[in-house]
Formats: sequence, C-alpha cells, structure tokens
Amino acid sequence: MSHMSTNISRIVNEDVSNRINQYDVLYEAIINSIHANATEIICELSSFDNPTKVDGEELSPKRLDTIKVSDNGDGLHDENYNSFCEYRTGYKKEMGCKGVGRFVFLKVYKTVKFKSELTELNEERQFAFDVNFDTENIQKKPKDIKQNKSTIELIGLNESYYNKEKHVDRRIVLDLESIKERVLINLVPSLFFYHSKGVDIKIIFKDSEYETSITEKDIPRFDKKEFTIISKEGKKHLFNLYHKIENAPGTFKAYHCANNRTVCEFSEKDFRMSMPYGYSGFLLLVSKFFDAHVNNDRNDFDIFPVKTDLFSTISWEMINNHLLSIISELVKEGIPETQKINSAKLKEIQSERPYLTNYIDENDIEMAGFIDKKQIIDKAKRRFDNAKENIISNSGKEKYSDEELNEAIQLTQNELVSYIFDRVQVIERLKTMLDDKEKVESVIHNLFMQKHTEDNYYCIGKNNLWLLDDRFTSYSYAASDKRIKDIVSTLQLEGDESDYEKDRPDLALFFSHSPDNPVSLKSVLVEIKPFTDLNKSDRKKFQGIQQLKDYVEAFKEKENINEIWAFLITDVDEKLADRLKKDDYTPLFSTKNPIYHRFYKELGISIYVVGAETLISDAESRNKIFLDIIRKQSRLADIIDNIE
Repeated sequence: MSHMSTNISRIVNEDVSNRINQYDVLYEAIINSIHANATEIICELSSFDNPTKVDGEELSPKRLDTIKVSDNGDGLHDENYNSFCEYRTGYKKEMGCKGVGRFVFLKVYKTVKFKSELTELNEERQFAFDVNFDTENIQKKPKDIKQNKSTIELIGLNESYYNKEKHVDRRIVLDLESIKERVLINLVPSLFFYHSKGVDIKIIFKDSEYETSITEKDIPRFDKKEFTIISKEGKKHLFNLYHKIENAPGTFKAYHCANNRTVCEFSEKDFRMSMPYGYSGFLLLVSKFFDAHVNNDRNDFDIFPVKTDLFSTISWEMINNHLLSIISELVKEGIPETQKINSAKLKEIQSERPYLTNYIDENDIEMAGFIDKKQIIDKAKRRFDNAKENIISNSGKEKYSDEELNEAIQLTQNELVSYIFDRVQVIERLKTMLDDKEKVESVIHNLFMQKHTEDNYYCIGKNNLWLLDDRFTSYSYAASDKRIKDIVSTLQLEGDESDYEKDRPDLALFFSHSPDNPVSLKSVLVEIKPFTDLNKSDRKKFQGIQQLKDYVEAFKEKENINEIWAFLITDVDEKLADRLKKDDYTPLFSTKNPIYHRFYKELGISIYVVGAETLISDAESRNKIFLDIIRKQSRLADIIDNIE
C-alpha cells in the first residue's frame, strides 16, 4: 500500500477555502477535461429530492446531489495518473494548472470515482479518491475500446455542505440553464482560447428531465487591446483586454482572469461600469501578472487595493486607472452617443456634489456615463481630502509657490461650495419635517441649534441658524433652550429681575460690535412650534406669540439690551393666518407665503411670524444664488457646454 506523500485531510481542511461550493467542483471537473484535450464533455447532474407538488408545480426547487462528468479526452494514461498522485505537480503548469484542483472535490464530496477507457492500451482503469487515497489501488483490466472515454463521479456530500438533521443545506439549485450560464462565464477565457486555435468544445448538461449545452456559438468573438503597466520598480507588465461591445440588447459582463478562467468581476475591485440601453458588452482582462497572483481557489487575487510591496508590485488602483483610459477609447469607438451620455451623468454629479467638480479625474470625465456614479464621487472625494491634507502639511511656510497658492485658493472655494451643498441637505431635511407634519418640537429645534447648548461664535457645521437669516450667523452669543436667568448671568446683564427668569426661549441670539464688551446689545428671540395639523392647532401655535412677549419683557428689564426682535417659526395654515390678521398682524412680502408682522408699541418691539414653507423658500432662494454661480463657473460646466 502506498499513500499519497502528503496529508490529504489537512490540505482539504486548511488549504482549500470554505467558500468552495458545487459550482467550483463542476468548474474543476470540466477544466480537467479541457486540459485532457476533450472536445465533448457531458455533465450528468442528479438530485435525490422529491419535492411536494401542487397542481403539477414543485413547492421547492430540487437541489444538486451527485455530479458525473464524462469526456472523450486523453484519459488516465500513466503520465496523467502519476501527476494526479503528486501534490503540487508541475505537470501542465503552462496551462495554468496548480496541482491542487482535485482537492477541491474532497472539500464538498466524500468520495470521487475515476474511470478511464483508453484506446491506445485497450484498457480500462479505475480508482477511488478520498482522504485515505492509496496510489497503488488503481484497477486495470483489458478491454476492447473503440473510443476514449473518461468519467469522474462525485458522490456523498460532506456534512458541512448537507446535513438534514442539523438543517445544513449548501447544495446549489438544480437549474441546468443557470448552471450552464455560470459555467460559461467561468470558462469563457479557456473556451475562447481553444476556439481561436480552431478547437471547438461542446459541454452538455443533463438531468432526469432536461438537456442543454454550451457550443462554439455561445463563445463571444473578442477583439484584443494590449497595454502595459509599469510597476513602481520600473518593470513592465503586459495586459490584454479582450473586448466585445455591440449595438444589441443584452447584458454587460467584465471579468479579471487568470489561468484562462474568470476569477472575479471588475466591480469586485472597485471598477463599476454599465452599458446604455440598447448596447451590450463583454470584457476579459488577462495577464501573466494575474496568473502569478491568483489564489489556489481561483476566486481572488493577492493584490492590494492601493499599496504595493515586493511581492505585489501593482495595485488595483493602478490597474483600474489604465483600464479606464483603454475602455474610454473603446466606448467612444463603439457607442456614438458617448458624449451625450457622459454629459447627462456629469450634470447629475454637478447637481449633487458641486464642491467636488474640480477634483473629478480626467479619465472619469471621459467615461462618466458608463462608470458607477458613486465610484466617480468617491475618487473625487479622496482627491479633495488629499488636497486639504497637502495644504495643512504646508502651512506655516515662509514662502509659497504660485502653484501652492492657487491650490489653496481653489480648496477654499470648494470648501465654501461644500458648505453651500450641506445647506441644501439641511433644507431638504426641513422640507421632510414639514411634509411629515413633524409633531416633536425638539426634533425641529435641534435642526436649527442643538438644545441646551450655547456658543459665542459661528463656524460651518456648528448650527443652522442661517435658516432664519444669514445675518444671524454674526452673533456674539447664542443660547438654545437655556433659562433666561442663566443667559443673563453669562452675559453679565444688569437690571431688575422679571417673573419670567426661569423661562427658556428656544433660541436667544445677541449681537455686538465688540463681543468682549457687551454694551448696546441687540437681541433676536425665536420660538419654534411643531408642524402639526391637529384640529385647532392654531391656538397652540398662537401661544408662541405670548411666550415671545414674556421673553421680551424679561430682557427689556436689562440695561445693556437696546433692541429686540422676536420670531415665531411654525407651520402657518389658514386658521393661524386668519387669527394673525384679526390680531393686527400685517402680511409682508416673501418668496412663498407672507411673513406676518406686528409692532407692539407698549413693548417697543416687532414680532414676526414666519411659516415653515416661507422659511424654506427664502433659504432656498438665498442658497440658489450661490449654487447657480458655482454651477456656471465650475470646470464641469465648461465641459458640458462643449459637449452640448
């Protein structure tokens, strides 16, 4: 007895990925047949399931149990068998064989039976392969053979894949058309390679009821585009992009390949693209660099996203940048509407992320209509962040170059654009609150300024007081839901106490030309009421006016406050509007509905009632001025104008 000079069980458990499934088993069996020069391969797939039927329809699909693959290839002659018995053999290495594929079988199945009928020897050979494989336990017997035929039969699923008692079932659905499509995608590089040499391979799939096949008609007729990537060490690596883009309805498929097999989709390596309606495409990227860096399971590569090292000298970022440039030219040649499609996508990005328009990669602009929008934005965001880091790292220098100054100016401009865009998002959030009739006052309140906080200067991101008016961001002190008594203490305001010292204005803003010397302060007080549509809700909203008058009276007692304005923010419906008019409020012009105003002589103050719709409309109008300037002056605007 002679066992394989390696621990099969350990190889299967430690070296073969747990992600392996029956598809991988099928791929491996078929590629073995192809490497044995087979031209006809028959895959017989069986299920032991007997699902319940209702009106002739199965309630659950059958799942795959056994696999039997037969072919007319070379068979298990001595050289092939000796290679089979050697772990990591170098036999057929030029075909991409790693010498470990057969262990994939034992990851899923307990036993694999091989049988081969050889015309050259007029002999039948067979043996069983399992974790206790005996290399000498091969049975040979004379037989009159008319044509070579080899069969591999996989039986007995391992419990990690199927265990009925433990409710484990990782079997794939026995759907021949789906299986055929998966096999075609995985093996299309090999099938195309053999077809280009004049060898056509037919792969037949059978179950107990149906039969389908892959023939040479299913193999795309690719064109080839070569390009070179130079590693950081200066070494040139050749890549071949096999491509087929046509004006016909269909799908888009793009794969990185190794050893004449597809390994992963472009999208899995952060390169996402699609074809416009009415077009289809198929791309295969092939390279010896990929062959050297594919893992044993052939489902991933040992290549880093961005960084490189001595072993992996090219990153996916480098590969994707070259791909983008090459595919851009192919798309322009194959799709006349390319510029129009690009323009539409660029307009979307300009509208959604105007502050990133100057940081979009040139290649992304050329392919904007075909690659994933998020991919473009993410890359531009990284460039934007890198520019900020570069400016920060150069700060403090005694002298700056013109390039550094221009970069700093551009960055500052785009930071401002980012701020304007953030304001758009806040406005949209306020719109949602209004549409949803937001009843929780604190939710609305926190959008303007976080409750129970105070501040003595404004900067971007601190609060959204600009929603009221951009002038209000010039405050020297702002308090949100703070007691009047605490505000008075903080500002060191002198004067008589009021009955309302414990009241909490929603927002209290104070303005001074000299924040360090609070003399002749001006104040703005804001009360916010929920956007509810309950019956008689106007009464509750109108109470806000009395609250404002109480706040004003409290602050009027203080010597340093000379002027006070008060605002009530709520949803002004018809009932509230009528109540305001009856109370001598005058409607004033606004971009949406009126702002209602009344001057109270006895208090010497003005109170304004601003509807949420009006607040939103006015804020949008102010923002739109900035957005229009940004969009008209951006780099993308010039590109879009040129295209159109």
